[in-house]
Amino acid sequence: MKRIFLLILFLSTYSFADETLETIEVVEQEDGSFSGYWEENKGTQIFSGKKNTVTELKELPKLQTNNYRQASSQTPGLLISEIPNESLAALTYRGLGDPHESYHLLLLQDGLPVAADMYGYPAHYYAPALPMMEKFQFIRGGAALHHGPQPGGVVNYISRAIKKNQNLSGTVGLTGGSYNLLTTNNSLFGSSKDHAYSLEYYRRQGDGPQRVNSDFFGDYLQIRDHLFKGKNTFTLTFNGYNSDHGESGGFSRITGPGLNVFGGDQGKASKEHDRLKVHRAQLSLSAIHRTDENSTLELTIWGNAYNRYSKRQNKGTAPQFGGFYNGTTNQIVDQRYYGYNSQIRFLKNYEFLGNEHTLSMGILSYNLISPLVQETGDAPDSNHGTVTKRSDRKTHTNSYFIENRFSFGNLMVTPGMRVENIRQVINERKSPDPLRKDDSTENVPLLGLGLSYHTTDESQLYANVSEAYRPLTWSDALPTLVTDTVSSDIESAKTLNSEFGYRGQTDKINWDFSLFHIRYENKIAKVGTVYQNSGSGTHRGIDGATEIKLSHFLPKLKTLGDFHLYGNFNILDARYTRGTLVDKTPQYAPKTLSRGGVIYKKENQFKIALMGVVVGEHYADDGNSKDFKIPSYTVFDLTSDWELRKDLSLSLGVNNLLDKNYYSRVRSDGIIWSLGRNIYGGLSYNF
Repeated sequence: MKRIFLLILFLSTYSFADETLETIEVVEQEDGSFSGYWEENKGTQIFSGKKNTVTELKELPKLQTNNYRQASSQTPGLLISEIPNESLAALTYRGLGDPHESYHLLLLQDGLPVAADMYGYPAHYYAPALPMMEKFQFIRGGAALHHGPQPGGVVNYISRAIKKNQNLSGTVGLTGGSYNLLTTNNSLFGSSKDHAYSLEYYRRQGDGPQRVNSDFFGDYLQIRDHLFKGKNTFTLTFNGYNSDHGESGGFSRITGPGLNVFGGDQGKASKEHDRLKVHRAQLSLSAIHRTDENSTLELTIWGNAYNRYSKRQNKGTAPQFGGFYNGTTNQIVDQRYYGYNSQIRFLKNYEFLGNEHTLSMGILSYNLISPLVQETGDAPDSNHGTVTKRSDRKTHTNSYFIENRFSFGNLMVTPGMRVENIRQVINERKSPDPLRKDDSTENVPLLGLGLSYHTTDESQLYANVSEAYRPLTWSDALPTLVTDTVSSDIESAKTLNSEFGYRGQTDKINWDFSLFHIRYENKIAKVGTVYQNSGSGTHRGIDGATEIKLSHFLPKLKTLGDFHLYGNFNILDARYTRGTLVDKTPQYAPKTLSRGGVIYKKENQFKIALMGVVVGEHYADDGNSKDFKIPSYTVFDLTSDWELRKDLSLSLGVNNLLDKNYYSRVRSDGIIWSLGRNIYGGLSYNF
């Protein structure tokens, strides 16, 4: 009923579209900075009192692939679990969980979730193509109140802006590199009367580092049309994705019969037939209505169809960890996701007792149907087989959220609340076990409080305390393997995120330093064959980031161009304090993670960057077993682009400049090798 009321309100305000307002053009300040640290509010969102990092990707040398080391270079604490063929985004933060498919983060594209199911199956098999994006934003802690439940925060990929009355322009680009890498990045932007539009297509393909079964391709398509009509802006967007990736398996630490040894012939594949295919299509329509300069109402409806298909050879007599799989059969899983969703957001700036305050509120209706079919193939490379499992899964969610920024001079106080109402249904229709069903509903209130105090016009103190939680996924409630069981008292995991920091931005330097403490209750893990709450833990430490604009400190350098030094670090103390894993360190929780580098820019003609990351040793499992230990590693990338003339530019780069032999990812089938030194070069024609 509330959603219907707000929809009627929106339509009624649109009926007065003839009462046009004075057009106000907002132009972002161009100060040569490539990272931003705070905004009080933007669009329909409040950021006051939240730790928020925004990287302007256009200020870096052009990204030619989905290289997250480079895209996240100014984002402290975000850990990248590298995948050689970039088949998916694997991110985690402050040791909150396995980065595989970025389970503990919420990934958005232009504010809309991209997970298969952000509640029942929060796996991110699709992530937007970084070369098509304009900004890389990471919101911590209190992000859960405004966007969704995941405890690790929100990564938002922001597309290149479409502007009214823009001239016809575009790019045609082609890049080649090591391992037969080939990418093409093409775009077209234009406008006609009240319309502005864009068409973007990106493709990447290559053979990967293994001689067999590490080949890949991915196609990304985005079409957008904006209609500017008085007080209203309508946007129709289509996103398409099609991919096929080989999964060549892992390596072993030790030598032995049937083992693929790390450090030996790393061109060998331990799995020669495993494939992952993902197809995704999403259509969205958003309408933004501005009653006046202080009020914004936004309605978005979207639907998506998502298909995840995998075939994986059974291991046979091979060792599971790093072994050459030799099974004569395989497992084929076809999962489909059909979603129909809507969201209404409203922001209002208002005056009360002589101060300006901001109210933000909204409703999310999230609905998804997901059939699953599992088959056993009679050969290791079978594409189809005998059906052994068939399930129907559904998610129905209504989320209500509200925040209000109260201003008292230099002090701002932002209380907030989100209420999640989640219904998850699983119905097995075929299984080798007795058929199992589950129909559960959760009502979860989440509270938060943000504080910020402007010490000067250029700096502020901030603090945030926010609740978040990780709902039970489908696999937690109903495991795929018939030998697995679920504890009768399993509960959703919950976190309490606390942060206190000091940040600022001048024409010479940016900085953001904070202390954080996270209490993680009822963490869910598989212990043996049982899914259960493995215990609770604390994650505490220090985040720091700074950017120094050398050309502003040393004016003589300005004649040569702009020099930027940047650095950021994360010092983390994370451990289990209760449960079956007391005193163990959570997976992917290095004690130190730091990044640094220098970026040189000569107007818009030339950019070159040397970027480095240093990651301390850590474990890829909560049990801290020897096989899952990841040694510390240091990696440097050197990237550049030249504007040869106004319509032609050249990109050159060397990733893993020092050719370090390392890995940042360990799975149950072994160590996943990260790429050695690899190079690329490309040309772009701009019109």
